[in-house]
Amino acid sequence: MLKNYLKTLFRNFVRNKVFTLINIFGLTLGITCSLIMFLIVKQEVSFNRYHANLDHIYRIGHIDIENGREYTGGGIPLVMPASVKEEIVGIKEVTLISHERYGLISVNRANGDVSHYEEDPELVYVEPNFFDVFTWPTLEGTVGGNTLEQPNVVALTKKLADKYFPGQSAVGQTIRLDKSTDLKVVAVLEDAPANSDFPFGIFISMETKKRRNPNEFNRWGSISSDNVAFVLLEDHVSPEQIEAQFPDFTEKHWNKETRETRTFVLSSLKDYHFDERFNTFSQRTAPKSMLIAYVIIGAFLIVTACVNFINMSTAMSVKRGKEVGVRKVLGGSRKSLVLRFLGETFAITLLALLLSTAITERLLPLVIEDFIGIEVPFNPIKEPIILGYLLATLLTVSLLAGLYPALVLSGTRPILALKGSMSHNKGGLFFRRFLVFFQFLICQLLIFGTVVALMQINFFMSVDMGYDKEWILNIGLARKDKQALDLWDSEIQNIPGVKSHSFNFTPPFSGSVSATDVYVYANDSAVDRFTTHVKMADDRYLETYGLKLLAGKWLNDSDTVNQFVVNETFLKEVGLEPEEAIFKTIEIWDKRAPIVGVVKDYHTGRLDSAIEPVAMFNDRRNYRNLGVRVTAANASDVVNSLKNIWYQINEEYEFNYRYVDQHIVEYYEFERKMSQMLTVFAFIAIFIGCLGLYGLVSFMANQKAKEIGIRKVLGASVQHIVGRFSLEFVVLVGLAFLVATPFAYWFMNNWLQNYEYSISIGPLIFVVSLVTSVVIAMVTTGYRSLRAATTNPVQSLRDE
Repeated sequence: MLKNYLKTLFRNFVRNKVFTLINIFGLTLGITCSLIMFLIVKQEVSFNRYHANLDHIYRIGHIDIENGREYTGGGIPLVMPASVKEEIVGIKEVTLISHERYGLISVNRANGDVSHYEEDPELVYVEPNFFDVFTWPTLEGTVGGNTLEQPNVVALTKKLADKYFPGQSAVGQTIRLDKSTDLKVVAVLEDAPANSDFPFGIFISMETKKRRNPNEFNRWGSISSDNVAFVLLEDHVSPEQIEAQFPDFTEKHWNKETRETRTFVLSSLKDYHFDERFNTFSQRTAPKSMLIAYVIIGAFLIVTACVNFINMSTAMSVKRGKEVGVRKVLGGSRKSLVLRFLGETFAITLLALLLSTAITERLLPLVIEDFIGIEVPFNPIKEPIILGYLLATLLTVSLLAGLYPALVLSGTRPILALKGSMSHNKGGLFFRRFLVFFQFLICQLLIFGTVVALMQINFFMSVDMGYDKEWILNIGLARKDKQALDLWDSEIQNIPGVKSHSFNFTPPFSGSVSATDVYVYANDSAVDRFTTHVKMADDRYLETYGLKLLAGKWLNDSDTVNQFVVNETFLKEVGLEPEEAIFKTIEIWDKRAPIVGVVKDYHTGRLDSAIEPVAMFNDRRNYRNLGVRVTAANASDVVNSLKNIWYQINEEYEFNYRYVDQHIVEYYEFERKMSQMLTVFAFIAIFIGCLGLYGLVSFMANQKAKEIGIRKVLGASVQHIVGRFSLEFVVLVGLAFLVATPFAYWFMNNWLQNYEYSISIGPLIFVVSLVTSVVIAMVTTGYRSLRAATTNPVQSLRDE
């Protein structure tokens, strides 16, 4: 029995090769996309779940509301955690993490050589209780007790321990940080897992940082996004109970203006990977809205593939009608026929699933992981959840795609089937039209979303940032001492093709945020206090980056703070016009000096945030970046010359640089990849939809073969017949557009609301989406319609 069934199955597949291949190909595409979406969502959801105290760990963040706008941040003053532990009731532990974005590690070898390693973003300062709060297994040595209460001690992950000390124990060895601080290795830890937002490898005791920069631990007004605190709550204590105590805490440590605008909140470690309000140490978040979109897109594509299968199978019903008639005459029951056709669908789905599994296994390491930036494991044998998903997909798709065609084919009347004149009721044809409508509904949603995303990305790249983006490169300085800066200054002026250069803390656009309290004075008394971004810059910053001066003058050449330049938003905070602000006195970091200039507002970060107050001033001690404006014709020669100067000053460090426009593009990597993903999935959905549309056209052509023949005999032209066919599908596409547009507009408009600066969804986007769908439908139906219209009527009418 089984052998006979398999033989019949194989013959059917061979007899209908084109339709079988189309069905397999469509299902393979849909299942592959769905499987990839499932694996990505599964991996994203697993982030940070391995910590034993997961349910009780929360991050301290703050929300500032100024002028009706909400600003969020995860950074805190370094002095704050100790006071939180002492004054807030219900907290078991508070641990401070201070992340260093860059560090040079030097290791002395037995032969007297010194090896140097640049580490980014491995380096972090932690308090002793870090390992009580977070789960990080120790392989050798210890991080418990008072080990990390001492200065100049460090714990390394196994990867870095093996890198620095190959073939020997790292515990007890010494490494040197930034050629100035010796650190004794006290422990070797497990490497961070792939699903971790804590990509650390070098854990230095916080006491080391306190000894190096004691003043930073006394400032309540200074906030850096690199300094983050986590709390471990007592059992049965809710985050709301802790948040209720923050107003009194703020009242004690901040002034009236800050108390009125700032609110401290707790964000669960379970949401750390998804919370868009606060950044992560991995510099990557996966918004829950994005994961939901992945799930929806995966479901849409697999449903589209099933719809395609249904349309293609029912299109074959005329061709297989006689087979059904013969089986029924020979005693075959409808139940046995349904099971037979479901079995065929199961076999095709199983083959498509196996192909999808093989394709996914190849795509993940080659394309997907690089595209989304995380490792996505795929091992169905070891992970039951993946195996369960594959089995559920196999059964669901087999039933969803196969049940309706099986019922249609098994319900055929034998006499009509054997005569070759199968009839289908209007309800069945309506259902198949609805399926095509549904497919193009999905296509319209994806096309609309793709067009909006691409236009927003183009807006990001073309918007006026308030400074020049072209042919300006930034170099992170390894040595920042006066001797090194003076050498750069003297050498760089002799390079042909250099228009200007500037030493500064950060360029105008930067991912590193430094903010502090500013006091605005009138008649020697402070009349205003608010938070401002600070940028330390030299006298050539304006010229190098192309900022626009509105009033006054730019900073002079000075090593210390003796004057300030502010932006327009800064003045809005105090209600002053640019000309009125000149010579007004302000104070930052206990340095009081006059405002000497006002620059036009410029974007210091991404366009999803409003422009914030910025104060710029000289402070040579904090210069860590070199900006160089070059001529396009000499760019490559200038880079080579800068590289030579770099190695004169920094033998141990690698030379790295980045152009401003390249930096901006990288900051919109998520949006760029999202638009690419939408484009790919829209193309796949359209392709599968076209297969389904082709199936319906084929079905209607077979059903109306005699009608077409009669029309041709009565004088109907080929254009007339093709037009009648195409018009019906254009109407379906139009209806799909009318239904899809409100949903697509609502979803994409909500997405655009995440950006302070964005495009508006205008008529052009609607026109592009509709025209694209109509053209696709016309091309898809055109070939099959033309073939039906040019068939010799003798062939279709010879039985009459």
